[in-house]
Amino acid sequence: MDSLYLKLIKDGVPVIFDGAFGTQIQKHSLSPECFGDAPGCNEVLNLSCPETILLIHKEYLNTGANVVETNTFGGSAPKLREYGLEKRVYEINKAGAQIARQAVDQIKTNRPLFVCGSMGPTGFLPSSKDEQLKGPDFDQLASIFQEQAEGLLDGGADILLLETSQDLLEVRAALHGIRRLIKRKGISVPVQVQITVDSSGRMLLGSGITAFLGAVAGLEPSVIGLNCGTGPDEVLPVIRELLRLSPFPVSALPNAGAPRNVDGHAVYDMSPDEFADVLVPLVTDEGLEVVGGCCGTGPQHIAALARRLKGKKTGLRTKPEKTCWVSTSIGGVDLEEVRRPLIIGERLNTQGSKKTKKLVFAENYPELAQVALEQQKCGATLVDLCVAITERDNESETMSKLVSFLNDRIETPFCIDTTDPSTMKTALQANAGSVMLNSINLEEGGARAEKILELAREYGCPVIALTIDDEGMAKTVERKLSVARKLRDLACGKYGLPEHYLYIDTLVFTLATGDPGSADAALQSLEAIRRIKQEMPGVRTVMGVSNVSFGLKPNARKLLNQMLLFHAGQAGLDAAIFNPMHLDEPSKLDACSRQRADALLFNKNPDALNELLSFFDQKEPKKQVLETAPKETQLSPEKRLHDSILNRDRRNLSGVIEELLKTMSARDILNGILLPAMSEVGDKMSSGEIILPFVLQAAEVMKESVSILEPYLKGENSAVKSKLILATVYGDVHDIGKNLVGSILKNQGFKVIDLGKGVSVETIVEAVRKEKPDAVGLSALLVTTSRQMARCAEIFKKEGISVPILIGGAAVNREFAERIAVLEDGSTYAGGIYYAKDAFGASKILESLSSTNQPGTKDKTKYEKKVTGIPECCQPEKNIEYGPHLEPPFWGTSDILAWDPVLLIDSLNKDRLFKAAWGGGKLEDAAYIEAVKNQFEPAFENIRREILSSGLLDPRGFYGFFPVITEGQKVIILDQDDFHTELEAFTFPRMPRKGCRSIADYFSPEGDMIGLQVVTIGKKLGDRSREYFQKEDKYSYGYFLHALGSMIVEELASKITSEMRRGLGLESSTGKRYSFGYPGLPSLEEQKKLFDLMGIEERLGIQLTPGFQMDPEHSTLAIFVHHPESEYLC
Repeated sequence: MDSLYLKLIKDGVPVIFDGAFGTQIQKHSLSPECFGDAPGCNEVLNLSCPETILLIHKEYLNTGANVVETNTFGGSAPKLREYGLEKRVYEINKAGAQIARQAVDQIKTNRPLFVCGSMGPTGFLPSSKDEQLKGPDFDQLASIFQEQAEGLLDGGADILLLETSQDLLEVRAALHGIRRLIKRKGISVPVQVQITVDSSGRMLLGSGITAFLGAVAGLEPSVIGLNCGTGPDEVLPVIRELLRLSPFPVSALPNAGAPRNVDGHAVYDMSPDEFADVLVPLVTDEGLEVVGGCCGTGPQHIAALARRLKGKKTGLRTKPEKTCWVSTSIGGVDLEEVRRPLIIGERLNTQGSKKTKKLVFAENYPELAQVALEQQKCGATLVDLCVAITERDNESETMSKLVSFLNDRIETPFCIDTTDPSTMKTALQANAGSVMLNSINLEEGGARAEKILELAREYGCPVIALTIDDEGMAKTVERKLSVARKLRDLACGKYGLPEHYLYIDTLVFTLATGDPGSADAALQSLEAIRRIKQEMPGVRTVMGVSNVSFGLKPNARKLLNQMLLFHAGQAGLDAAIFNPMHLDEPSKLDACSRQRADALLFNKNPDALNELLSFFDQKEPKKQVLETAPKETQLSPEKRLHDSILNRDRRNLSGVIEELLKTMSARDILNGILLPAMSEVGDKMSSGEIILPFVLQAAEVMKESVSILEPYLKGENSAVKSKLILATVYGDVHDIGKNLVGSILKNQGFKVIDLGKGVSVETIVEAVRKEKPDAVGLSALLVTTSRQMARCAEIFKKEGISVPILIGGAAVNREFAERIAVLEDGSTYAGGIYYAKDAFGASKILESLSSTNQPGTKDKTKYEKKVTGIPECCQPEKNIEYGPHLEPPFWGTSDILAWDPVLLIDSLNKDRLFKAAWGGGKLEDAAYIEAVKNQFEPAFENIRREILSSGLLDPRGFYGFFPVITEGQKVIILDQDDFHTELEAFTFPRMPRKGCRSIADYFSPEGDMIGLQVVTIGKKLGDRSREYFQKEDKYSYGYFLHALGSMIVEELASKITSEMRRGLGLESSTGKRYSFGYPGLPSLEEQKKLFDLMGIEERLGIQLTPGFQMDPEHSTLAIFVHHPESEYLC
């Protein structure tokens, strides 16, 4: 019987939940005594200060809420363990429900009111690959939530709510525990499930709405929806997707917009009316059944909803009548909405694929994932997983590992193929969504089937049922129907499975034996399908199609399978276990082939089998049926290897190279195929056809190819092209560009000796004497550090070194190379100095140098001329007017600000990231769209997941305001306490190209104010980026991660600048932020003064290197000038 809560929803009455609870607690300014030994634990207030909790509940009820959530969001054992309260879970949750029940009972109103037992996430991520993050296993998680739910129910909760959920495997475990509790108590309680998504519509681990439905639909929640995460505007598309797909009532309890960080506190700006403006039309026009608020919402927001929805009805929406959702953690599908017959890919089956058996035996999960992905790409709706092998007795363990590995790598859900109930259970507890179970039958009186059906009921799964009983496999139509009826009665009658969750396999047997007794096997199966669809229209049918051709040669098998699939579809087949790579339209087969296959399938004549076999013996298979081999296998191995580099495809590299080694030497493969292919990649990058991330992916394939060849190259005593010493110059900690160049050059056959970042000239000289390289490559990001390149050339001359120097980086260009080639004494550096725009430019220079007898002399004449110096200036060309004096919101420095990594990443402009930081802006529109779909979005999701699960971001910073006076180009910072004592002084040079302007000119000589700011994201992200380059050879991911970190740091700096402008009452475009090392503020050494003044190292852990670079490198220090005429000087 429906509860009153569900009856209200069914009757079209909008149900209103309360709003944020924690912020309301904070407004009461409770004393430390209320929290006792658990400061910060709101749940303990249920025991120590129940009257405060009661007042908050009543405030929401009085403003119009129908439902109040208990103060138990963090009331699970893992959360309470942080405060030493894990043994009081039941007590705290029961008390929380009792207080809410008391509030509901004290409100005198005709409105129906309810108590909702709130259960938030445990803080673990059981779907994660990180063992520490995974936490308790499935059964332990189920018990954790069961314990919490029992306290809530015993305290008087009308509804149980899982909210702010971030991991679907935890959701499934929680529902498992709650369902177990409800069954034990013999009661009926509405269970509501709400997840949290970001602005992209995905959960923390990348799960979208279809994955959410696949995780929960089979477990029959009462209401599903969203809460927290973002504001109502951002979550609109996700709510609408839920309203379109969900067979259940839908709830939405968003935040009051996106938060702003003010003095370390989240501030939500969306007003109650603005909040209601978005949600109310969703209720009245689009059928949203349940609304409320989360972070940033208060009683006024709930009052606005209640006022606008008073007397209104929920709009009508069309709910799917029957659904059968299955999913992985990143994708889901409703089997009822898939075109018939849906395809269950059969290639990940150790019983039917030698390749799969070999991979399972070797525990090669990455290659097994490739098999799954190939089937997904070819159109499989589900992927059949069978891992049983006779050589080992660890089917359950292997299945669990495979499911866990695939769970967040493919979108296509699983069909778990085993007869062992324990293996099915481990798979169900490893996957974040529902699966199809394959299979049951009525052998042994159905004893094993009942164990599996119990699992299907508990975990909400569809089941394949074979028409087999103790008499054996059903071969005639009547026997098949008889067993099918018994299977339906057992599964749908005794165990309560919906009929459309039952897939009857009528069984088909091979026609390759020539046995007259089995000649009607296909015909009997097809007729059985028709009869089942007529007599039991609610159930579904499935067929293992390839069984019909077992024993035939490959081309005959493919033809027969295709034709049986076609005829079974015509008979009403709902699902086929089939190789999706062999899906072809029968119309594409020639008539003669179809006729011979049909003659055998329908037993049209006794010689049908022999005629089919002789037909394939007499003809070339490719003339009769479509080619089964992929087109690439028709290419020469030379072309396939070449294309592997260009297409960044590492599949079957080993096979292609082994094939080539039969006719070519390893050296010829390297020099004749691989290196030219990488050279072509470079040409395509130069012409803009491909972008840097794709170049790095090609380099990864090149690296793997070379590693395969290495044993053979050693045997041939192969020599490298030339040797290069590579270094980021002294004072510069930015080594991403240098790492990129080194990675690509290594894979082009050069020996690279990487000295690292911040390398002194003395260290470089020592390395040159030891290694005797053919060239030295120097990298610099900043103008100031690029001076070390000139110093290197001077020292090289004094030390008698004339090795060619290649320079590169953001701070240098060809003109700079020409200028520093002319030494202080007027001579030209003997080795030559060459500017390389990128790795491929460096490669061409190195190739050119190695082809001449005297490196570095080829183009030396162009360096002979002196470079004219930059003219000096003493006074600016025009004066600056100063407005009224600005008073800052405070003097000195602010508290340390911290940002939520999830909100920070999800607020990034991905289009700007992809185009500007990741290089996509250089692509044509169509190529960019393709890159976003196939490269950028998947990379972003994977990197986002790693950043959040591994804690790579520690975004912090602070800012300050100090009084200043000026003397010409000097800015003097004064003590904010007496406005007199000089703390530090900075001299800002005049810039001739900007009218001889100095930054000092923007400050009033009579007294003014300067803003200072510093931000960092910590060391972990930069370290991880280097690991990708130096340890894992994942160059593209190293590049992507580093660029993402740089963009996040820039976003943090902009956030602080915006906060400073807001505090000063300035418009968003007024004032400029200047960083050290750039024109107008060139001296990195000056940063030391601000480090001491602001206590940066003590407060944020940022250090200055001997070259005055900040470490971690993803950090920025800047001054803020508020003058409206301020501009960048260069």
